[in-house]
Amino acid sequence: MQDRPPILKLDAVSKIYRSGEFEVKALDNVSFQVNGGEIVAVMGPSGSGKTTLLTIAGALLRPSVGRVHVCGIDVSEMSEGDLASVRRTKVGFIYQSFNLLEALSALENVVIVSQNHGHDKQTADERARDLLEMFGLGHRMHALPKKLSDGEKQRVAIARALAKDPELLLADEPTANLDSKRGHEVMELLRQKAMELHKGVVVVSHDNRIRQFADRVVWLEDGRLRDDETHSV
Repeated sequence: MQDRPPILKLDAVSKIYRSGEFEVKALDNVSFQVNGGEIVAVMGPSGSGKTTLLTIAGALLRPSVGRVHVCGIDVSEMSEGDLASVRRTKVGFIYQSFNLLEALSALENVVIVSQNHGHDKQTADERARDLLEMFGLGHRMHALPKKLSDGEKQRVAIARALAKDPELLLADEPTANLDSKRGHEVMELLRQKAMELHKGVVVVSHDNRIRQFADRVVWLEDGRLRDDETHSV
């Protein structure tokens, strides 16, 4: 039986932004992969290319050079419609700002994602309730985001990202708005779910605390990536 392909694979990826005569190489010949059940932390200073890397990994942006494979699918030259399908079925996004819909309860925020993925209302509701219970939010299901703590909001955001059962989770500064205790809880949950559900997880962060939760730390600076755990941020 053949091994599963990596959940995410970037092969010699570069991204160049041009404005008139000027060009900026946001990513420079980046290659790395993430396997199921693995958390990879991408760290580095501001302006190093971390957001560009995450955006390309999530099939939201095309590389200028190189290939990107998501769950064994080469997305490098896909049509916009096919890219949208990959994002919808294969990738879950977790944002620093949570991106919850303020007019909807925690439960409704998760249900709507599950429904958009094709589940009927009953199935979506059951799945959302199970996920929120899993994240210790059973008693907060009907609370609006403004009534939730930042730690609770981030847990709702992770539950929402998992509602469509993606193979790849991409987290952008998931602990940035959290104190040490809540940040620890969120990263512990991400690590636990990555292992239990065999998800590939990429966490982009300035937060040095996430190192202890990552299977691997890679350092991005001036668009270049390398395995290196000797830096401090």
